[in-house]
Amino acid sequence: MIISYITGIIISYLIGAIPFGYLIAVAKGIDIRTQGSGNIGATNVGRVLGRKYGLIIFILDMLKGLAVVFFVPTAVSSVVNILTTTDLPVLYDSTQTGNLLVIICGFCAVLGHAFPVYLKFKGGKAVATSFGVFIWLAPISIAIAFGVWLLTVIVTRYVSLGSIIGALSLVVAIVVVVNSPFVDNAYLTAMSVAIAILIIVKHTSNIQRIIARTEKKVFSKKES
Repeated sequence: MIISYITGIIISYLIGAIPFGYLIAVAKGIDIRTQGSGNIGATNVGRVLGRKYGLIIFILDMLKGLAVVFFVPTAVSSVVNILTTTDLPVLYDSTQTGNLLVIICGFCAVLGHAFPVYLKFKGGKAVATSFGVFIWLAPISIAIAFGVWLLTVIVTRYVSLGSIIGALSLVVAIVVVVNSPFVDNAYLTAMSVAIAILIIVKHTSNIQRIIARTEKKVFSKKES
């Protein structure tokens, strides 16, 4: 079982660390790290290359989070099970034991995106990849959080503020919607809190610009 966790952590991190924003920008002849805010995420890519590319990056970053929780735990456990010929716990059910490997893999994918080894640990702000992870782990809760994100962006036109409030609303939604959030699904709740903190920390500079009223707004003519 330890081998499953170690292998799952490494593979999930490396997949999560794939810098799609950077790679697509390079294919267009641009180092996205030197343009706009310097971030490799969908929002900055959209501002520099156009909204179409921002949407493409969001989808790709989301899919790598979804792919990790959907495929990696099953694949890793299957291989280890064959090699060790021992029975492993169910990968995903309503118990802490069943959820743990999936949750660890999902969290490592998010960490990989935020701190990619390929780019000297300077990555995105973890929103899209987290979205993909929770589509599988807590679909109703992430749908609620997405609604909050969308409403915040429409009202304020700040994508960053929407991301922060959306992350916090995800924690609340999981506590309210998920069965037994502090017992059977305690790991899921803990991960949502950890990711919310990570997203807020990664948006520190955005928070400072919002307070100073210098943060760029989505759909603004001043976007570059």
